Amino acid sequence: ARQEEREEEANEHEADVEQREAYDYWGYLFKPDKTGTDKLKSLLRGLKDLMNEMYEPSDNPDLTPNQLAHFYRDLHGNYDQLFLGTPSESIAFIYKSLGCLHSLQPLHHTHQTAFTDPTVPALKTEGWIMWQTIQLLLGPDEHSSFLREAVRKWDVKDHDTGEVFPKILPRECFPIEPDKHMVAWYEGVSERLRREAEEEERMKRIEVEHDDDAPPRHGNVTDEEGSVDSRGPALAYFRNPLYRHVDGRPSIVRRSSKRPALSP
Repeated sequence: ARQEEREEEANEHEADVEQREAYDYWGYLFKPDKTGTDKLKSLLRGLKDLMNEMYEPSDNPDLTPNQLAHFYRDLHGNYDQLFLGTPSESIAFIYKSLGCLHSLQPLHHTHQTAFTDPTVPALKTEGWIMWQTIQLLLGPDEHSSFLREAVRKWDVKDHDTGEVFPKILPRECFPIEPDKHMVAWYEGVSERLRREAEEEERMKRIEVEHDDDAPPRHGNVTDEEGSVDSRGPALAYFRNPLYRHVDGRPSIVRRSSKRPALSP
């Protein structure tokens, strides 16, 4: 029994040393202004390279919704509702609202899609870094677990040096709790989109009641804020961006039109 205790103590000590060494390598991955450190950005670039190799490899380096859905699923997350179940224009609206740089890509090439406009929103490198940085601030428990599992599961390589990142990424490298300003901003966007949707429905009812003889107005015309059609599904995301079955986020709603300052 004494031998087993000594072995257990030795193993615990070794694990503690490994955790300390890992923290010394990574450090805390956020700066005081809530932007990611160079180390976090390097890790996210490495993950983007890996996604492009593993999921639907092509000449296009931008990350499609399909690739992101695969990524989270392989790390025990499930964002299919967002990336596979949300219309492309709504995903693009979400990216635009968050300031995530993206391109529009064509659908998989078929005879039918050969002459259609590109519609699939795909995150560029800086857009992916912005996206994941925001998610880490919003849900540090969920999203730190994805990154920690990723480095443990795969050989994630530094984009610039080609060196494989360490397999241990301590939880202490990430925020302890959700950033209150980011949570409040999401709540504000959710409230604004809800009001806009209600106002649009009210205007439609007025049109039906009083303008039967007038030419129909198109409610899905895109403006600076995005079309009504794109705002609707986006509202579901901003209401519950972590796709929790029980929404544990604060219920305080504050109006805000600009995401908290953050640069990739």
